[in-house]
Amino acid sequence: MNLEVLNILTNWTKRTEMMLRIEKKRLKVDDTEKLDRSLDHQVSQKANDLLEAELEFLVRGRFVDMGAGRARKIESTETNAQLLKIKKRRPKKWYSRTFYGRINDLQGILGYTLMEAAINSVKEPLESRSRGNVGRPRL
Repeated sequence: MNLEVLNILTNWTKRTEMMLRIEKKRLKVDDTEKLDRSLDHQVSQKANDLLEAELEFLVRGRFVDMGAGRARKIESTETNAQLLKIKKRRPKKWYSRTFYGRINDLQGILGYTLMEAAINSVKEPLESRSRGNVGRPRL
């Protein structure tokens, strides 16, 4: 069971990394490709029943996602009219929407897998007991 969950988690992290790269390219987030080179994933088993998945990238990628960035300072504007006309940098949600959507997918996949394992753990002992034809009609 643990090996099955490890395979699911490994495939999930690979696909999530691929989707983050696609989303980053679609929104034209990185012009120097440093963010793309820094994007990496790792899956490890910390204990017998504890698995860990890590997705890593430069911290700068989070600032782009939040919309923080270089803007004109208030001291550099001459009047309040200019201050009001400044267009603020908008967030490019390349990371958070994709990642948290993928988290929901992972919860669904693991929930279904664990539910099937629990049902099978109850069914198998009941089916292996030989009680004749009680409860099993002949076909």
